[in-house]
Amino acid sequence: MTKRKSILYMILIFMCVTLMGCSQEERKNVDMGVERDNELFVHFQKKYPENAVIKCGYEDVTNDGAKDLVVIYNIEKGKNGMKVVVGGDEYSISNEVPAPAEDQIIKFKNIDDKDEIEFIVSGSKHGNVGYAIFRFQQMEIINLFGQDMEDCC
Repeated sequence: MTKRKSILYMILIFMCVTLMGCSQEERKNVDMGVERDNELFVHFQKKYPENAVIKCGYEDVTNDGAKDLVVIYNIEKGKNGMKVVVGGDEYSISNEVPAPAEDQIIKFKNIDDKDEIEFIVSGSKHGNVGYAIFRFQQMEIINLFGQDMEDCC
């Protein structure tokens, strides 16, 4: 009987170790919206190594012909932030604004047919869903319009 128990325990331990390895591998393969070797992504990671990147959007938000990176990242448990990394000859990083805690989506749309393209960020927190429309001007993320973002950030 004890031999059967020890075999059962060994099988359980093996399964737990295997499952832990799978979940870590899944986390590495999560689609963040940009490749991990993207130069703007690498720059952000070097500048803020303590902040885990959650989601990115890659588009020219400055209308200068070079793509920029919108980055949603973790600040601390239950609190996320968003910044824009501006590409071109030199890299610059914008101000920080609050970002959704869960289910983050970044979309780009030229809503007003003017110079800078707008980006729409949506997400949730504990079932509360919200979104905001942002424009990037003069190195600042400007909130043009939002609905219920304070409940999901």
